[in-house]
Amino acid sequence: MESVNLTCHPDRTEIVLSGMLDVGETRAAYGRLGEALTRALPLELRAAALERVDTAGLQLLIAFLRAAHERGLQPSWRDVSPALTTGAQLLGLSAALELPQ
Repeated sequence: MESVNLTCHPDRTEIVLSGMLDVGETRAAYGRLGEALTRALPLELRAAALERVDTAGLQLLIAFLRAAHERGLQPSWRDVSPALTTGAQLLGLSAALELPQ
């Protein structure tokens, strides 16, 4: 199962994060997130099903969000799992990830 799945809508690209987003998954996830950027539509991130994330996964998400902003895209979180929230808080990355309060 892929940790990053894309669903294309006419008005946005939905990015669903699930399972594990760790160092072993970052190469494949990087490719999928890159595809989302090329669509040039607003980005909706859903991570309710993300069960585990490590530092590499968080770094990848931060780089993705920065790249999205550089392209003028508007990423927004719709669902955030406790694993993502906790991992970001432990490393002081909640603001960099633009997680909802």
